[in-house]
Amino acid sequence: MKRLISVLMCVALIAVTAVSFTGCGKAESKSYQVVLLTDGGLVTDGAYNESAWNGVKEYCDAQGLSYRYYQPPVEEGSPVSTETALEYIELAVSKGAAMIILPTAAYEVAAYEASALYPEVQFILIDGTPHPADSDIDAYLGNVMCIDFNTLESGFLAGYVAVVSGNTDLGYLGSVKTRTSSSYGAGFVQGAGYAADELGIPVRLSYADYDSDFLDYDYSFTLTANYDKVENIDEECFVVNVENGKGSGTYTEGSNVKITADPAPEGKVFDHWDYKSNTDGVKDKKINLSSTKEAEINLLVEKCDCTLTAVYADAPSATYPIIVKSADGASDFSAQYIMAGESCNVKAPAAESGYVFDHWQIETASGAEADIDDVNAKDTWVHVSEEVGGITLTPVFAQSADPTFNVSVVTGEGGNGESLGSGSYVTDDYIEVEAAIPQEGYIFTRWSNADADGYGAGISMENEYSPSTNYTMVNRYQSVVEKMFDNGVSIVFAGGNEEIGAVSEATKIYNYQKFAIGSESWQKNWENYYSTAIKDYGSAVKACLEDYQGGFTYTGSCANNGILMSFVDEKNQAQYDAVYQALANNQIALRGVAPGADVRLANNSKCLTLDYWVMQVIEFDLTVTE
Repeated sequence: MKRLISVLMCVALIAVTAVSFTGCGKAESKSYQVVLLTDGGLVTDGAYNESAWNGVKEYCDAQGLSYRYYQPPVEEGSPVSTETALEYIELAVSKGAAMIILPTAAYEVAAYEASALYPEVQFILIDGTPHPADSDIDAYLGNVMCIDFNTLESGFLAGYVAVVSGNTDLGYLGSVKTRTSSSYGAGFVQGAGYAADELGIPVRLSYADYDSDFLDYDYSFTLTANYDKVENIDEECFVVNVENGKGSGTYTEGSNVKITADPAPEGKVFDHWDYKSNTDGVKDKKINLSSTKEAEINLLVEKCDCTLTAVYADAPSATYPIIVKSADGASDFSAQYIMAGESCNVKAPAAESGYVFDHWQIETASGAEADIDDVNAKDTWVHVSEEVGGITLTPVFAQSADPTFNVSVVTGEGGNGESLGSGSYVTDDYIEVEAAIPQEGYIFTRWSNADADGYGAGISMENEYSPSTNYTMVNRYQSVVEKMFDNGVSIVFAGGNEEIGAVSEATKIYNYQKFAIGSESWQKNWENYYSTAIKDYGSAVKACLEDYQGGFTYTGSCANNGILMSFVDEKNQAQYDAVYQALANNQIALRGVAPGADVRLANNSKCLTLDYWVMQVIEFDLTVTE
């Protein structure tokens, strides 16, 4: 759920300082018996906060109690800090709060500390259990009532809905590190199997724990520069020859070609481009350049062959070498000469498989410290001075904590030489690729990519029809989902883990022909999901307010309508309702699993086949409840 930075507004929010709370005049003097602290988001977020707030309003309106909410400030993407939480709990108590509701596990430590500070106040902690800051051991406190949810039943409903909706090839993206995710996944397996047996149809389920060291998935792919014979091209083609630079090739009329001069030799600086037409009857001035004075320009291809030559002049002052070593440090990856007072961009070579760039090791001719923007950035700027002189940068690589994408950039038939861009990369890396120039009589046509099984890798290139282009490496979790889709999976569920967004993003690549099932309370994102397994904070909060029991944990389940699926097709509603009621009446016995357990052991269906992508078997927990 996206957390929003709070805005100081009198109607809903309170500004906090280290020593005081300021409010909105007379309105702030009013006391409130029941207070909700949000997790930093709005109570109109269409998710956890709004659901909890609805429960507070429904109960307090019926009982005639005063109530309000506070929205603590948070940095976007971060949870509420314990310090901030305690400040707002103090504020709520000072305004007369007898009951304070704290949503999500972000409040676990704050609830533990506040329970001792304010023993007369009753706290309700949703989706968490109090514990000290220096310990993960749960504490059950007399003035804190906890709320959790039966995620095993939620997963069961998600699996059941997936199959009765017509899907027979399912996927699950989970995490081995949390019981919640394992519980969602085990429930999904059992729900899908239950529906498969009920309908008497074969169902396959691909199951992947994305953070397991044993995930059986190859993240590599091949990027191919493709060429075709000029005689097969419908449009008229023209040859561009670049001397002392890059950009040579055969192009169709109207192509916009990036032309780049080679780095200047020692003692020289780039001066200008010379250009000439190589087509009889076409004058040189017909060559359309964006500039003749810049080292990097654009050429708009007109009706002629042409030659462009980068021309260098003597540097007005001494130049100093800026050398980037190769990944193994044995040879030069790049070299350029720069005058004092100027700056240049340096980029590290691609890492080897399983490694990522860590930092630069820097040597200078004078021994003085080099002026570099960011020694830990593989793409950065170096500033040259006479005091420092020449600079040599050696990239230092470290083993990657995450799986890397091994990309092989190859030259297809019709290309002449090596295409550039091969290497080992991680999610969000910005990668530049360059196709080899075509052989005589050939023209570059496009880039294509394929994984080890021949399926597309899901990358989106800036311009797949340009020989010199770039792309951003895909999310590795999303690539697991795409792999499932490539293998025939039509719908994927990601319950109880941080990478649920990877599932919905993967569906977009398939133009919604593939589907996602979400989890938690994500109402505003329903358009990205076929259905969503929801924890109903509102009904749970209302139930706890009605029957408060400190030291007790309330579990939202089918028995108290604390969980539900956001969308069920009308034609399947009766089946869904019957299964929901059976779960509520404990007529369906579910098996829970320990984090990382082999969920194949949770499958007792005759019609469900599990294709488990994590091949590690861990002791199985046979408990019937979570």
